[in-house]
Amino acid sequence: MAKDAKQYFLMHKDIRVCLMEITDEGGIGSVRLNEAAAPHFPLGGQMNNMKFHEWWRDRAIPKTRHGAKTALQRLGYASTNSALVNNLALSLSDCYWILPRGEELTWKDTNLFTNDFVDMFGEITINQDHEIDLRKETKFNCATSQGELQKKWCIDEKGRRYMVKGNYGESYQQSLNELFASELHWRQGFERYTKYSPAKLQVDGNMEGFGCLCYDFCSEEIESISAWELLQTVKFRQNESLYYPLKIVCLELGMKEQDFTDFMDYQIMTDYLITNTDRHMNNIAVMRNPDTLELMGFAPIFDSGNSMYYNVPYENLSKIKFDEIKTHSFIEKENRLLQYVRNRSLTDIDKAEMDFSIYEKDILERQIRIPKLYELYQRKRESLRAFQKGKDIWKSRIR
Repeated sequence: MAKDAKQYFLMHKDIRVCLMEITDEGGIGSVRLNEAAAPHFPLGGQMNNMKFHEWWRDRAIPKTRHGAKTALQRLGYASTNSALVNNLALSLSDCYWILPRGEELTWKDTNLFTNDFVDMFGEITINQDHEIDLRKETKFNCATSQGELQKKWCIDEKGRRYMVKGNYGESYQQSLNELFASELHWRQGFERYTKYSPAKLQVDGNMEGFGCLCYDFCSEEIESISAWELLQTVKFRQNESLYYPLKIVCLELGMKEQDFTDFMDYQIMTDYLITNTDRHMNNIAVMRNPDTLELMGFAPIFDSGNSMYYNVPYENLSKIKFDEIKTHSFIEKENRLLQYVRNRSLTDIDKAEMDFSIYEKDILERQIRIPKLYELYQRKRESLRAFQKGKDIWKSRIR
């Protein structure tokens, strides 16, 4: 055992999955599997020891998250990995956590779904200039969540868990895009989406800014597993499209093929409409029952903020070429994602007429973008309409 390493049980609720050595900095050493609990071992780490190490590292808050350095300094952590260990790797996305060997803690004692907590790390990353009473810090904080945007978990007056998200830079467009996407899914009559609502938050200079919030779709009975974690259970070539490997894994876990293709068809087409360029494999997930390990279908669509040309300067909006848009998804070119769609009618173009006044909530100098965003969106609607009438639009140049 390394000199500064301690032993912890990786727990799935109250099931001891394995015994592992973890250093104060969050690195793991030897791992001893509990064979009787093998089915509860994280899917992402089942292929080999290296995959398990990656699964563990991915649990920590990314060190690249905006405001992470400030939060680590103020809370006295050496790294986000050490924060993960100190807070028992608890999450509001699944039921895994770590139990120090020799302690008598249980899932009931520690889990974030039923115990009160204050997400101090998230609070500081969002309100960096705001005076925060660090005495409110609780023993078990939420130290696991993906993504680089500022985020914090909260509890409302009814005990429901919700996440508040910020934005990159001075613009509020990423949060507004989440509200826009929620409205689109509502108009479509599609039920499996995460509803985002407006939220006020403090921004640089201790000013009031605009963010968004969404309620947790996970609970003690439902946990989330990312598509990226699922893909760690199979081998695939480096430059291979991940669509079919993901489909294979989902079907092997019990998902019906029709359920897979219908969800993907709808998500690909609506992402195309709003030009969501960030549907990477951590922004797709499935839900699982943590007790029976039964797959429960896809998680509601979430994280659509990196859309609607949010990072394109105003002067370049007129230069957008649809057949050159790149995306972080199954393949690089956005329009080629439409090749995977089997049922082109699952999105109703007539119900996709949207109200763009929501973008008036952005800072004043960004509001000049609204007519251009509207124009680009209408062109996307017509492009998708042509696709639904049988045109393979990736084969032709569309401006």
